Amino acid sequence: MHFKGWRLQFVFLAALLTLGLLTGGQWAYRHYSQEKPLTDTLKSDPAVQEATVIRTAAGLEVRVILGPGADLPQAYRQVQETVHKLYGRQPVKLVIQDRRSPALESLWRESQFTIYEAAVRGNFTQMAATVDRLARQAGIDHYAVNVDDNYIYLQFSQGQAYLYQVVPRQNYVTRGEGQSV
Repeated sequence: MHFKGWRLQFVFLAALLTLGLLTGGQWAYRHYSQEKPLTDTLKSDPAVQEATVIRTAAGLEVRVILGPGADLPQAYRQVQETVHKLYGRQPVKLVIQDRRSPALESLWRESQFTIYEAAVRGNFTQMAATVDRLARQAGIDHYAVNVDDNYIYLQFSQGQAYLYQVVPRQNYVTRGEGQSV
């Protein structure tokens, strides 16, 4: 078929090949210049067992499996720093995966009210006492609650199962002329 001297099948073929090359080039660029270096860097951290980068409709998602007994605050900050170095201000959802058991899930559900309250109100001493009481009642082998300027870190472990939870803090305290802490 001809249109003003052009053979349309060759035009369509050239357009499909161009689209394929551009799409493949974009994938290769992302994979070899961002995603692979990120996963390789994350896997070099002794606390990280596995790392994957997933592109979703909402954006980029980095899934990290931390090993049992990891120092959660340090590992989380290290992962955040590594992601920030490669992706800058691009929004990235960080997902920490663990090996939860039903008992640990139940303990998390019981603890989350006091933890989220502390994230907003700042009553960390009360939060720590409540989590201690709940963990002892549940017979948990090991637990840890840590707090920094941005997050509350919760770790529970029992046998081979372990749970890691990172809860963002809401810093409503203000200083000076409306600068939030």
